[in-house]
Amino acid sequence: MLYKYCDTKGFAILLKSRFRLRKFDDFNDPFELLFGIDVDCGLSNIIREYKENSNIINDWIRRLDNQGIEYSKYSEEDILDKFNKLNISDFLKIPDILREHWRETIGIVCLSESMDNIQMWAHYTENHTGIVVGIEESEFVKDKESIITVCYRDKMVLLPITSYKEDFDQNIYKYLREVLSRKETMWSYEKEIRLYVNLDERDIDGHYYIDIPASSIKEIYLGLRSPEDTRLLAKCIKQKDEYKHLKIYEMVRHESAYKLLPKEI
Repeated sequence: MLYKYCDTKGFAILLKSRFRLRKFDDFNDPFELLFGIDVDCGLSNIIREYKENSNIINDWIRRLDNQGIEYSKYSEEDILDKFNKLNISDFLKIPDILREHWRETIGIVCLSESMDNIQMWAHYTENHTGIVVGIEESEFVKDKESIITVCYRDKMVLLPITSYKEDFDQNIYKYLREVLSRKETMWSYEKEIRLYVNLDERDIDGHYYIDIPASSIKEIYLGLRSPEDTRLLAKCIKQKDEYKHLKIYEMVRHESAYKLLPKEI
């Protein structure tokens, strides 16, 4: 079971049986989708590739000539050094290009493995007045590869430098998953699981959505400070035929610990 923290507008998830997809520019963390280039590995990779195929140096020489870069034709060391610097300058342009492409083509649904995190309730449910929706992902996720468990590390993802553009292009999908799954350790309390899909057509409201079956929505948790009309709306939704199975909980304080507990109503 996965959980979606939201304000009371999150009832639209149930009323319309769909998730709104977010683009990376919508995220509250400005470091989302950031990654770098492993500059330090550049020369060693170039040397290794040259040893594997010495004829490749002819392609590198042509690139140096096309860029008008001077080098010693009689020094393999100088050719490799000059090509490495040129290759690094090209690679340093990649992060901005890829980020822009991903921003425009990828939509994300942010979910959590936990439904009782006090910080999450404070940050994402309008100070404990919203709701958490419990969803059984196995009932709506068609491609398991589209589900990513976030890995919390303080070291940024660095893409390796290579002279083989084809190898790099073929690994773009792997790099995308690494970037999508990386966040700083300060966010680890979120226990985040991400669903990502390719953006299709916008809805008439200007946003992107992914449809989910009503049967996959199993639970609603009402915040500690949810007003009575929120409780009434939850009960009204449960009266719908497609939500007879729905369980409704309210979050209450633990009597002797800083914890939230779900109480079925």
